[in-house]
Amino acid sequence: MIKQLLTATAFFVVATAQAEPHGNCVTNELDDRLITADLAIAVGNCHLARASDEGEAISALEYAHSWFLQAQALGSGQARQGLDVVEGKLAQAGQAHD
Repeated sequence: MIKQLLTATAFFVVATAQAEPHGNCVTNELDDRLITADLAIAVGNCHLARASDEGEAISALEYAHSWFLQAQALGSGQARQGLDVVEGKLAQAGQAHD
């Protein structure tokens, strides 16, 4: 019961952060046992939305990549799409800095 409550609370935090792309996204403060594939996708999408801010683009993309990898490890079929987007944006950012 407590695990479900904590997961629901974490999901609410992520949903709130997604509603405001320039707000805070979950980084790594959650206990691994509480993270589900859906939660990892939501957090990855939150960080991906934050990547539009040039000052935070690279770190946001790195966080998004990490969360999408975690979602993939948890069996998410959606994770590959997020990883492809993030990897493409990271490659573009790398070329822009060369």
